[in-house]
Amino acid sequence: MSAPDDPAPILPQVALKHPLSAPSVKIQRARKHLAELEAEVASFIIGKPIKFTVEAIEANGERTFIFNMHMGAVPETLGAIIGDIIHNLRAALDLTACEMVRAAQQSDVGVYFPFSESAEELDGMIRRRHFDRAGAEAVALLQSLKPYRNGNTSLRSIHDLDIHDKHRALIPNVMSAASPIIQMWEDDGTPNPRVIGDPNAPTEIKIVFPSEVGPAGQELLPTLHELVQLVERIVEAFRALANRDAGA
Repeated sequence: MSAPDDPAPILPQVALKHPLSAPSVKIQRARKHLAELEAEVASFIIGKPIKFTVEAIEANGERTFIFNMHMGAVPETLGAIIGDIIHNLRAALDLTACEMVRAAQQSDVGVYFPFSESAEELDGMIRRRHFDRAGAEAVALLQSLKPYRNGNTSLRSIHDLDIHDKHRALIPNVMSAASPIIQMWEDDGTPNPRVIGDPNAPTEIKIVFPSEVGPAGQELLPTLHELVQLVERIVEAFRALANRDAGA
C-alpha cells in the first residue's frame, strides 16, 4: 500500500520589497498600453481617415455646391486599449488602498479606493470601502484628493471611465480641427469650387473622448497622459506616508 501524498507545504506570504511597489507595476502597465495606443492612433491618422469632396448639383437653372467631409470609422481596438489603460490605473489606486490598510496592520478584505458622488458623501464611502482601516493620516490624505464629482474631476473620471468600459467600449471620436483650402473660381472667373491639395489630408486631426463619458471632447492622448501622471503622484504621496510611518 503506497504512502499517502505529502500535504502541500504552507508557503509564507512574501512581502513586497518596497512599499506600494504593486501599484507602480500597474502604472508601468498603463504606460505600456498608452505607448501601444499612441502607435495605433498614429497608424490610423497616417491612413488619412478624413476626406473632403465638393459636389455640384444643378436644379431649376441654379447650381448648388455641397461640401462634404467623409470620416473613416475609428478601429474598435482603440477602445480596448483605452480600457486596458484605465483598468490598470484603477487597479493601481485599489492596490494603494489595500497596501495602506495592510501597513496599518489591518485586514485588506473588501478594501477599495473610495470614490463618491459629492464631498458630503465621501466620509461614508471611505467607511463602505473600508479605507478607514488605513488610519487617520491616510484618510486625511485621501480626503485632500477630492475623489468626487465637482472635486478632482480628473481623478473621478478614472472611476467613471472604468465603469463605462465594463458596459460599453470606449470608442473615441475623430475631429478635424481645420478644413482644407477651397478654391471657388477658376482664373477666368468660372465658378468651380474644389479642394486645393490632397483632399484626404485635413490640416489637423484630433482624436477625442466620446460624448457620453466624463472627459467628453477632451483630446485622447494628452488626457490619458495626464491621468497616468495623476495616479503616479497619488501613489507617491501615499508611499511617502507609508515610508515615514515605517521609519524609512
